[in-house]
Amino acid sequence: MKVKVPSEIKIGALRAKVRMVSYIHADDNYRGLFNQRTEELQIDNQLGGRARDMTFLHEIVHMADINYEAGLNEGDVSRIANGLFEFLYRNLGIELDWSAIKEG
Repeated sequence: MKVKVPSEIKIGALRAKVRMVSYIHADDNYRGLFNQRTEELQIDNQLGGRARDMTFLHEIVHMADINYEAGLNEGDVSRIANGLFEFLYRNLGIELDWSAIKEG
């Protein structure tokens, strides 16, 4: 089942416009980021398929961590995002539809 990625995400008091961007600190091994100041969740436009979807879930977990002050480290965020990915994709058959997300 395909689920459309919304152009804006809201988690608690945080919100972010979802964007595909052409450059995200690629040399630093970034694939995505959430910028609280600009209210943007950015995903590297070179990613596709599951790598893009996993990166999106990873950044959503970062947003939840910031909003709820969970104190997660990067490893915790990755493990939670990977678990969500496994559950959504392998158990529920959910795939993300990126057609509404703009470059920029």
